[in-house]
Amino acid sequence: MNTARQLLMVTAIGLGSATAASAQDYRMTTYAPPNEAASIHQTYIAEQLCERTGGELCFEIFYASSLVPAAGQLAAIGDGVAHAGFQAAGYIPSELPLNNALTAYGFLETNATAIGMAFADWGMHNERALAQYEENNVVPFGGFSTPVYPFICNTPDPITSLDQFQGLKVRFPGGANALLTEHLGGVAVNVPGNELYQALQTGVIDCAGILAGFLNIDNSLQEVATSVTLANFTGSYNSAVHLANLDFWRGLTDEQRAIYLEVTARASAMMQIHFNTNNDQAIETAREYGIEFVELDDEFQAAVQEWVDNGVGDMAGIATEVYGIQDPEAFFAEFQPYVDEWHELINSMTDVNDVDELTALIEEHMYGDLDPSTYMME
Repeated sequence: MNTARQLLMVTAIGLGSATAASAQDYRMTTYAPPNEAASIHQTYIAEQLCERTGGELCFEIFYASSLVPAAGQLAAIGDGVAHAGFQAAGYIPSELPLNNALTAYGFLETNATAIGMAFADWGMHNERALAQYEENNVVPFGGFSTPVYPFICNTPDPITSLDQFQGLKVRFPGGANALLTEHLGGVAVNVPGNELYQALQTGVIDCAGILAGFLNIDNSLQEVATSVTLANFTGSYNSAVHLANLDFWRGLTDEQRAIYLEVTARASAMMQIHFNTNNDQAIETAREYGIEFVELDDEFQAAVQEWVDNGVGDMAGIATEVYGIQDPEAFFAEFQPYVDEWHELINSMTDVNDVDELTALIEEHMYGDLDPSTYMME
């Protein structure tokens, strides 16, 4: 926070002067480089807002943590160093404990689109979720889920057994995957996505738990990897697709806020489909590159399933002990209806990867009751 506040003073462009009437450049921040999914869709949001408001809401985008480090994006947005942007919730469990307490649900709802939209809906409607965002002085918009995570490894032999997993340094930025890694005898290492290439190349980690797209689409990890284990650990879905500074949001006109909602609804659909379609393409390309793909052996798979069956690694106890949620069963009971609803909605779609169909579903069932004159305005 101190760094963010210092930067805010240096910028000398306070939010008090950033009124809806001013056609100035605003600032948007993301930890990811321009070619990664988070940045691609922040760029889309920025371009659409500038175009559709006639130049009233135009943003300078700071990619690849060029404004603040990966774990500092939320603070930068909340403090006004940036007016909007993207924060991966797994990097900041202390600031977003509710988001991180829900990461185990991906082992229960394995459809990435369904769990991604369920989380997004919860984030924009649940009273606890909204209070948490308000405490950080930000407004949440939409969401997404990556596909399930493999292990992208730079080890002498492909990782298939529990014996090989003992002491293995595996990148997972907190949440259920990190807890499962530790439970199975590995060492979970929190490394931001934009630092994975060097971490894998230099041995800081043995394997990167990250979506397959990082092999050759979102990154180039196939250049420093020897094999990929299709481990099917839960994907990442506990981050909003976009955050805006609360004071900035409240300074906009109703018309500008309505456009903001429309743009981020479509951005959620686009980002989800980006992940859905890129996964298989990345795996196929990596196979052609010469990367060996393996699966977990029966003993390893049984150990994972036992962890899931045993309360998903005691996610209720962890919610209390790690994230400070005193009534975890009530908390999960609040989230479950969103999962149930979006499971049915997504499975009833004609084509889950049709951007117009998915956007229409999001607009009707997630954004439909959000009034631009009242959403996060009190």
